[in-house]
Amino acid sequence: MTRVEPAPEDLQWALAEASKQALAVAPGWFRAWPFADEKWSAVNVRGASQVIVNHSREDDRHPNSWTVRAMFGTQHVELHLGPYDSKDQAILVAHAVLSVAYKENP
Repeated sequence: MTRVEPAPEDLQWALAEASKQALAVAPGWFRAWPFADEKWSAVNVRGASQVIVNHSREDDRHPNSWTVRAMFGTQHVELHLGPYDSKDQAILVAHAVLSVAYKENP
């Protein structure tokens, strides 16, 4: 199995996607889709046990698309990113989320 490195423009696109939903309050905070009647939601990805890419087939709004989620133990939270048409796009954005979350600010 060979690994193909993404093109630089794809990496820039993924970083821009992740950065749009990052909150400036503190490192690692991102917008998430709210639950029930909440108006908005945010999570700190630095506290997540995993950041995953999930096939959102069960979501009638976007069948056959891919989303980025943060796992906190057994609970998952869908980040306010995507949905993406391909798994590769979602994976790039998931990596970008981690890069943005752990970026050291000068």
